[in-house]
Amino acid sequence: MGHLEYVLAGSSPPAESAPNMYDSFEEPPLDLTAHICADSLRQSAHEQMRAVGGRLRLLDELESGVIPADATTDAFATATDAEKNVCLFWTAFLKLANLLPPLIEVGADPLYYDSLGLSPLHVAAFSGSVECASYLLSCGADPNYMPRCFAPLHCAAFGNSVQVANLLIARGASVHAAVKYINCEGGLLHCAVRANSAECLKLFISHGVDVNLIEPGGTNAIHLAADLGVKQCLIILLDTPGADPNVRTRVGDRESTALHLAADGGFVECVDLLLSKGADASLKNHRGFTALHLAARSASLECVESLLRKGNADPNAMDFDKRTPLHAAIGKSDSACDIIETLISWGANVNQKDEYGFTPLHLAALDGLSACVETLIYHGADVTTRSKKGNSALNVIARKTPASLAMVTRKLDCAITLHHSQSSNREVELELDFRSILQHCYPREISYLNTFVDEGQKEVLLHPLCSAFLYIKWEKIRKYYVARLFLSFIFVLCLTLYVLTALAHNCYDGSKDMEETIQEQELCQKQSILGDLLRKNPFVIEMQWWVLAGITIFEIFRKVYGIAGYSTVKQYLMQSENIIEWFVIISVFLISYIYTNITYTWQNHVGAFAVLAGWTNLMMMIGQLPVFGTYVAMYQKVQKEFAKLLMAYSCILIGFTISFCVIFPDSSSFANPFMGFITVLTMMIGELNLDLLLNEPDGNDPPVLLEFSAQITYVLFLMFVTVVLMNLLVGIAVHDIQGLRKTAGLSKLVRQTKLISYMELALFNGYLPKCLLKILHSSALVSPQAYRVVLSVKPLNPSEKRLPRDIMMAAYDIAKMRKQYGHTISSSGSTTGAYSCFKKYESNNDSGYREYGYSGLGSIHARLDETSEHVRQLTQEVKELKKLINAQQLVIQQALVGAMDRP
Repeated sequence: MGHLEYVLAGSSPPAESAPNMYDSFEEPPLDLTAHICADSLRQSAHEQMRAVGGRLRLLDELESGVIPADATTDAFATATDAEKNVCLFWTAFLKLANLLPPLIEVGADPLYYDSLGLSPLHVAAFSGSVECASYLLSCGADPNYMPRCFAPLHCAAFGNSVQVANLLIARGASVHAAVKYINCEGGLLHCAVRANSAECLKLFISHGVDVNLIEPGGTNAIHLAADLGVKQCLIILLDTPGADPNVRTRVGDRESTALHLAADGGFVECVDLLLSKGADASLKNHRGFTALHLAARSASLECVESLLRKGNADPNAMDFDKRTPLHAAIGKSDSACDIIETLISWGANVNQKDEYGFTPLHLAALDGLSACVETLIYHGADVTTRSKKGNSALNVIARKTPASLAMVTRKLDCAITLHHSQSSNREVELELDFRSILQHCYPREISYLNTFVDEGQKEVLLHPLCSAFLYIKWEKIRKYYVARLFLSFIFVLCLTLYVLTALAHNCYDGSKDMEETIQEQELCQKQSILGDLLRKNPFVIEMQWWVLAGITIFEIFRKVYGIAGYSTVKQYLMQSENIIEWFVIISVFLISYIYTNITYTWQNHVGAFAVLAGWTNLMMMIGQLPVFGTYVAMYQKVQKEFAKLLMAYSCILIGFTISFCVIFPDSSSFANPFMGFITVLTMMIGELNLDLLLNEPDGNDPPVLLEFSAQITYVLFLMFVTVVLMNLLVGIAVHDIQGLRKTAGLSKLVRQTKLISYMELALFNGYLPKCLLKILHSSALVSPQAYRVVLSVKPLNPSEKRLPRDIMMAAYDIAKMRKQYGHTISSSGSTTGAYSCFKKYESNNDSGYREYGYSGLGSIHARLDETSEHVRQLTQEVKELKKLINAQQLVIQQALVGAMDRP
């Protein structure tokens, strides 16, 4: 198959993820291994021999002892100088001190070194051969000989050769020589730490090497020991008088302490040791990370616990991006959830936002880490919180880890508990704890549930706890909406009266005895008591407008006040009721008489549209009431479907319109295309004008062909538009209405939620006086005080009226089941205790609770009881059968014994 290319369909969107908090924290690559070891020296000797074209068997013979000391001269008589030098290097490595003099006598150079700058003295120091080192020094080798990277004392440190190191120091070797290897800059202490040479480390410290000294590489020996997790060396270093565990590294602009390095590596023993020696767990590095950030990042639960317990680390410490250790703990490791729970148990803020508005829950959801998501939700993470871009955590969870939403439902389940009263009647009490709904949304108590609706998770409203809260909240806030409805009714009514009296019949102009309008007055000229009253008393119309103007000014203040409740102007303008209300408000001033003391014909049309818009908006407001919402929703649904149908079939309607205009040119109904289109719409609903097909008795008959074409066109319209199209619209409407009725319970809760959200938006936007806000809080909030979040009801008491019966019984079923199986909830896994999975057990019931499965819990409970009874009966039968078998076995045994006893 040939090479396939991608289809050109636009560019791919950027990856949806939070900025990486560790993007700029990666340290430069440091080589943390010991560069000199036995294997590397052995390999170097063989590579040198190959490079000079020498004989590798010489190295093997020296190692196996085939060449004795007295035969060295003869063995190397024909060897080249390069072979002799490599063999001298090899002999020093093997600690064959007796072979060094013969090799030097035959011409081997004691100052020879390999590609790393290692001479025979270097490898003798590494091997720990005091004899070889002494002889080479006596032959003129320099104890500070450093042709390239390492001095002999460095090699002694790599090999932990204390005796050779003492010898070299005694011969004048400097204890302050620095390694010159790339990415491995450091001194003797660094070399000893890399090789975990504890004895040499003690020796060098005893000779005055400063353990706090920052080497050219930017670190000291304490940093290196912590980074490598070398506990023994770290103990020696920290036990040195004057050792400072809080010295910072100087690797470029990066500054870290030894505690940072140990925590990042997950070395808990080193972390404990550093803390015991005074390491400060609150210090931050160049990015603002504490050691706790790095321990959480490295998924080291032990280090996290140690820093919290022994180092008193702050679990809410923020880096320069305002991220806490809880943000850092989000990851794919097996211990991530344990670390999250540990941090939260020590007081970590589970809802802390970073510089970009992301909480730990956002990060876990963006990475698709369902276990972390559920753990955070279990411990109180707010799923409705939003980032600076407006993305809620719930939105991300629903898209990337939808199974984790079960934890939200389980949290709601756990807020419903069953108790028995302490009184003598022992009546059952049901407690509903609204903390899970209220704890993140004061004073806009409905914002938690409103977010679920906005993010398409409206089914959660069917949970008994949510339904109960909505019922109580509506009882609290209903009076404010009824008051607004009443004021809007008065406003529209005043507007209607003014338009009818002042504009519709020109009564105001008639009261001024204006000759040019006198013939247009109908109501006011006819024998009407109201007309005479208005003509003789124009101040009545004027008073109507001033009253209307006063109410309108109040409406203007209300609308301006309401703008503050929207986050953007676009969001405000997207609400159709805002556009309609502003149009009505502006129309009040457009239709006024005060400018010229007369009214004009164009004001009549503006007033007519204003009245229509005002009453339409009032209908929409009434439709928001839960009682009438279903009917208005049906109307709006059919309206939308008709608009779609009209757009889809507009071409055929235009076609019939033009055809009728051509066929019936003399008809006033089709005098022009616009009037013809209106006539066609009227004919759609069955108002058919058969006079179009009938000829006048005294008129001239049209040609037969034209008469026949008119009849055909009319019949086609009758069949395809009046019959087919209108029946299609009726069928669609009936189908949609049936669908609305099936989801009426949920739709009612959704409208109730949106309405309460709108009212809270208007009441609590923060611009009212504090005294008025205090009154609103006490009268409109379910929980004006933080400690009043529990509602106790008696579900089995017929006198209990504080909640509807269906809500109470659905909550009772959940509480009863939880009590039977224990009040447990798991923070991990998407299925444990997920009562929300019981859906549609009784599909024949129209209740929304049964659709969601909450009332079905009762039937499930009954089935479980029935199954338990069957199991108990089977167990009893098995016990009886076992007894019967035992009795039969006993009888058989006795019969066998009796038969054997007989002679």
